[in-house]
Amino acid sequence: MKKFLLSLPVVAVLMTAAPADAQSVRIRDPFNSFFDAMMFDPRPFEMPQFAGPKMDVADLKDKIEVKAELPGMEKDEVTLTCENGILTVSGKRKQETEEKSKDYYMKEISSGSFSRSVRLPENIDESKIEAEFKNGVLTVMIPKTEIKKDPVKTIPIKG
Repeated sequence: MKKFLLSLPVVAVLMTAAPADAQSVRIRDPFNSFFDAMMFDPRPFEMPQFAGPKMDVADLKDKIEVKAELPGMEKDEVTLTCENGILTVSGKRKQETEEKSKDYYMKEISSGSFSRSVRLPENIDESKIEAEFKNGVLTVMIPKTEIKKDPVKTIPIKG
């Protein structure tokens, strides 16, 4: 971390002294985010915390298929709910014990609670949802139903 702090004034001087013509900006531009992250972020290799599983939602004509990647998790660590057309996958990744003797270059494996919700179409049958968890992938099958439309009702107007 001290390397980054000592480099800050030098980098700032080099950047302000560089010519700001269109050619130099165009050449440097693809590297901006990487350069800035490496030089100005105190934790340049840290990834965002685990917010929720990656999901695929597919329309299979007679049903909706939802797949969620949950690598390293067990079935009993995951909760699946559906309420008012919103399917929610939630759970908690167990905290791995961090060894104090290790000096990590990068630590991306996260732990803690997560939740991810998906709004489903109106024509689903929530009472017949089925789910299977296999090889770290949660597969949810949601059957479709016919949308029952209320007949148009003409309302008399008094006057």
